[in-house]
Amino acid sequence: MSITLKEALELPDIQQIKLVGGHGGLHRIIKWVTIVEIIEDATRLQEGEFLITTGYGLDTRANRRDFIEQLVQQNLSAVAIHTGFYMERIPMEFIEAANTHSLPLIEIPRHMNFSEVTKALLGHIVNRQLQLMQDTQQIHHELTMLTLNNQGLAPLVETLAARLQAEVEIYDVQGRRLEGSSKGVEASLPLETIVSLQQTMNIAAPVPLSAEQLVHTIATDQEQYGFLHIQKQTALTEMDRLIVEQASTVCAIEFLKQKAVDEALVRMREDVLDELLENNEQDEAYLQKLAHKLNYRLEGAMTVMQIASISEDSIRPLVQSWARKQAKTVLLREKQRTITLVIPVQQDKDIIRVAQSLQQEAQLRLASGPLYIGMSIPFCGLGQIAASAQEAREALQIGITTGEVLMTYDKIGAFAPLLQMKKAGIELTTLFRPLLDPLLTYDQKHNSSLVDTLECYLQHNSNIKNTAAALFIHRHTLKYRLEQIEEKTNKDLQNAHTLTQFHLALMAYRLDRAALKVL
Repeated sequence: MSITLKEALELPDIQQIKLVGGHGGLHRIIKWVTIVEIIEDATRLQEGEFLITTGYGLDTRANRRDFIEQLVQQNLSAVAIHTGFYMERIPMEFIEAANTHSLPLIEIPRHMNFSEVTKALLGHIVNRQLQLMQDTQQIHHELTMLTLNNQGLAPLVETLAARLQAEVEIYDVQGRRLEGSSKGVEASLPLETIVSLQQTMNIAAPVPLSAEQLVHTIATDQEQYGFLHIQKQTALTEMDRLIVEQASTVCAIEFLKQKAVDEALVRMREDVLDELLENNEQDEAYLQKLAHKLNYRLEGAMTVMQIASISEDSIRPLVQSWARKQAKTVLLREKQRTITLVIPVQQDKDIIRVAQSLQQEAQLRLASGPLYIGMSIPFCGLGQIAASAQEAREALQIGITTGEVLMTYDKIGAFAPLLQMKKAGIELTTLFRPLLDPLLTYDQKHNSSLVDTLECYLQHNSNIKNTAAALFIHRHTLKYRLEQIEEKTNKDLQNAHTLTQFHLALMAYRLDRAALKVL
């Protein structure tokens, strides 16, 4: 542990040295002692060094100019000049500059040896460093034993608060207060400070908020878990800072342990949900027993959600983060690029409200595209989960097909027969290829949009004006495209039966393509 200049001047072995200027810097900390005969490059000096020099080369006014100012820039603890060799006395301009910058300026009389000063200072510093090492090893052992006892963060906070005689808090990376030594449960850090820390904190460096207040990250080389907040009534000492550094490492171990436990629990929950989804004929008592093993109470009305994004980015972290914030029990599983959720609901309106909450989270955090959510009809009984999961999956397919980000099973409408055909093993291509293949082939070859034009025309009830406006084309251009469609399909677009055929073919085509995108 280092010493302050004030403490150094009180050492009995160096009472003969004299402080001649810079009295306002007595609080400066001496980290090491450096002897330099000729100061050619002041930038090589380090912060906190106690510099001893004979003043060689400073015998002229030109050489002395800006000497102190250069040393001030290096934030030294003090400058000691050994007079009687190259400098009979310390120049008044040095003393005035030292006073201006509060850089302690010391005179070492000629009859004293360098070694007397260095021995006294370095001996004291080394002894303190040894004591510091012993103290930090002891606190590290104490904190490590606490985390090995699997008692969580609370004992770590209590021990740290007692050691530092300070208020101690632990926050996660979202800025939520996890533990604190004070009786209250409210975070003492203002919200704006927490947000600023999240944006600017370096994984390795502590952030002093004041002389009495410090924030230190809790992190490994790969990941940041949160931060420690320390608030004292008096200024933090070097020993305090080292204890906080040790504590942050031990807290990181605690976070890593919890992460491993959470990941194991997630895997177990997914295994349970797999069994619930894939066993239609298990009795209700068995399924409830299976859910209760993981403290799930899946009783009353529930719904199943199937969630997907057409983006290649994983949506699992987003959905998991959202699920942890819910007051309700949520079962989660990821499979085939979709995520399945089972969540309790009280009424039909709850389904949309819950889905909208997830959508809002996605809009804030997912920049790569929309999140599609398919929802089953509410049901009771774990034996219905597998069938409801199929409903949610089909609703998700229809949502992607129609571009609706939220789709409940009871809203799939005319797509229901097409889904039944798929379940019966009938390929949807048999419905759309006879009609649409000529248009699809032409579009691919000529980079045109006859299929999209036909779909827009049907969506606008065969209204030329509205269709042209929706496509941002002239009515004559639209009429030309419609003539091409009739020519290539050999169908009459004025015939109601033909329009119905095209409607069905386009629905089958879009549904088939939606399945290829995500499922």
